[in-house]
Amino acid sequence: MKHKAKGKSSSSSTLATNDSHSILFWSLIAIAVLFLLWAPFQRGLFNGYNMDFDRPIYSSFVWSSILLLITSFYLFFNYKYRNLRDFFVLYIWLVPLSFLISLIGAASHYYGANMLYMHMMYATFFILAIYVTNNRLGNNILQYTLLISGYLIVIFGMLNWLGNLKIANGIAELFTSLKGLPAYKHAVMSDSNGLRLTSVFQYANTYSAYLIALLFGCMLFIFRSRKWYPVALHSLMLVPILVSFMLTLSRGGLVILPVVLLVLLLFFSVERQIKLLLYLGISAVAVLLTIGNITEIGSSLQNNFSPSLSLKGWGILAVASIIVSVLVTLLNRYLSPVLEKTIQEKIKLRYAPVILPVGAVILGTIAVVILFTDTGITKLLPENIRIRIDNINFQQHSVLERGTFYADSLKLVKDYPVFGAGGGGWAALYEKYQNNPYTSKQAHNFFLQYLVEVGIFGFLIFAVLLGLVLYNYCRIYFKSDKDTKDTRVLYLIILISLLIHSVIDFNLSYAYLAIVVFICLGGLVSSFDTIAAPFTNRLSKWESYLPKIISGGTLVTAIVFITMSIRLLSGNTYYHQAIAEAQQAKPYTEVIATVDKALSMQPNHPDYVDLKQDILMQVFRQIKDPSLEQEAVQLIKDFRKAEPYHRLGILFQLNFFMEQRNFLEAHSVNIEGIEIFPWDIDMYQSLVYILYELGNQSRSDKNIAQTDQYWNEAIELYNVVLAKVKHLESLPEGQLQGREFNVTPAIALYAGQIYYIKGDYSNAESALKHGITDNLEDSLAQTIARWYLAALHKQGKSEDSLKEKLFIANPQEAKKLEELLNTKFD
Repeated sequence: MKHKAKGKSSSSSTLATNDSHSILFWSLIAIAVLFLLWAPFQRGLFNGYNMDFDRPIYSSFVWSSILLLITSFYLFFNYKYRNLRDFFVLYIWLVPLSFLISLIGAASHYYGANMLYMHMMYATFFILAIYVTNNRLGNNILQYTLLISGYLIVIFGMLNWLGNLKIANGIAELFTSLKGLPAYKHAVMSDSNGLRLTSVFQYANTYSAYLIALLFGCMLFIFRSRKWYPVALHSLMLVPILVSFMLTLSRGGLVILPVVLLVLLLFFSVERQIKLLLYLGISAVAVLLTIGNITEIGSSLQNNFSPSLSLKGWGILAVASIIVSVLVTLLNRYLSPVLEKTIQEKIKLRYAPVILPVGAVILGTIAVVILFTDTGITKLLPENIRIRIDNINFQQHSVLERGTFYADSLKLVKDYPVFGAGGGGWAALYEKYQNNPYTSKQAHNFFLQYLVEVGIFGFLIFAVLLGLVLYNYCRIYFKSDKDTKDTRVLYLIILISLLIHSVIDFNLSYAYLAIVVFICLGGLVSSFDTIAAPFTNRLSKWESYLPKIISGGTLVTAIVFITMSIRLLSGNTYYHQAIAEAQQAKPYTEVIATVDKALSMQPNHPDYVDLKQDILMQVFRQIKDPSLEQEAVQLIKDFRKAEPYHRLGILFQLNFFMEQRNFLEAHSVNIEGIEIFPWDIDMYQSLVYILYELGNQSRSDKNIAQTDQYWNEAIELYNVVLAKVKHLESLPEGQLQGREFNVTPAIALYAGQIYYIKGDYSNAESALKHGITDNLEDSLAQTIARWYLAALHKQGKSEDSLKEKLFIANPQEAKKLEELLNTKFD
């Protein structure tokens, strides 16, 4: 393929001129389109770091590996290192390479391997986008797929909001199984803020980010449409998109929307800037007038479906949408020529496109003052939305908690600076570094989470990719004519919208949205032509070999990817088969054999290991076969080598040694557990108990020095708990603590007993008081009360009301208290 296509320079296109008739080209297009319609309904391919989210992600790996296989053949015929597009086809593989390197020392092999395969998937779609969008037809198909898929997601969300579950379920079941559920789970979810619309994503904030991208994408298609009817059709979606955006109740979305708007205004002509603000204003007024009724109707329909009420909701939405569509269509038809003529005649400044964004900042500031002060504007909104808007400030818990996540992630980066903690490093390690006991496997900042996972090395690779793409595209964009700009600016709109919002949330933990981001990057790269001559000159002698080398390497990668994808999916299938067999009460040997098949496909998968050890230990407790217990112990020992920070391995070993009353081994494991989970109060409780028992054993052996050593360590641990409780009290008023962390009754008892036995009755009283409760029905509460009363008595104090309650709850406690008071501890 050394000849030049007629009428084209060698650098104008890496595609053959007959791509529209190529089977490979149409295979890539067909699979990509189907995938982009299928993926959102798999909960957006959310990477939740557990079994519930694995299967659709593994299925997407199979899709992607097939695409990569076809791409390898496509590269054989089309790859030439003649422009920047071809450079990026090579460069993109540095991204999964960084995850491969970080996998060597990953905190979790399971998380890290999954993230490696994910980034192989992203690289696949990046390359696909480069070549597909370099063809005009392919570019149009891909853009319309992204937009129409978005419209479908919005319609699906509104169907759920307005109670039309039959239709919504019909749409969902075209792409996924509802598994017997009455509806797509959490398309409308309820939390402390009320009902929130999430559509396919099950997370309102990410849906709001997606809607921001979709809103401006819809605007672009209105601008670039040359006929009235596509303008009218796209305009019909403005109100549903904005209504959906408001129904997410996303404060982050409300904050990020004007930021994205301001950035995107810089990429539009003055004429389009004016139209964008005008159309947004018209749509916003329509939403303001209808959102109250739609919110009220939707809230009612979630509790009790009424066809007439649902029809009323659709009627309000339809009327508002049609009115906005008519107005936008008329303005687009008659205002555009006037604006264009006026601007051409009167605005000649080079920086004219910057003037309106600056003005928008000033007007936006005024709007913020009006909106967030007591002017009555927000009173037009439904109460739940108004409350969310009124609560936007830097002292709200979501802002404070994100600040904590970011600070904790930097602690983690400090310990894993170069190559990171591996894919999923935050999810595996965040509890070790957290400032307070929150629960979040997402750092709520894509860039910081990425830095945690692949370190400075991997982060620079991605930053250079992003920087080079944006720099080269902007350089070309601002020199291009209007028609050329319109061919790919949708990719820029989506990319900017998702990345800006990802500074405050984990949108790109949804593999579907990450794929969209890489498609957009590839779509922008496809506009690049030039490359520095030294690069091409040095490779000129390899020209005939490059297609074979690149396509061959891609083919090998695709084969490995296909093999691993099938293994992952097969392992998941065996796991679910094993659960079904266990529920059917099949012989445990059959169930274990099936679990072993799953483990052979993905060794040390936490859920597979957990299932096997659980079955082994259950059967061991029934038939007392020691070989089963030994197998479970060895299984966990091997598991901990691959997953040293996973709670499963630590808890199994800790419980096993405690059941064996092997307190020395339990002590060692428990110390490690506290290092990894410093805000898990159960770890402190178990270690205080272990130290108490070790001290008792040493006391029985008359080893006073060792007794003091263990018991002093227990007291130190108790004081650590007190210090941590005090630290939690110092958190900002608006910040939520997270999981409960207090001195538990058991910790209070063991610390109090140690103090009492040592004769330190004042500290014994102080410690035991943490466990005192009015409910004295259970034995632990009675024991604490008895030792507490004894500590008081030794100091010449008394608490008659507690003593009376204790003796009423258990008359035997009078005798036990007397015995305790008379006991002499050596």
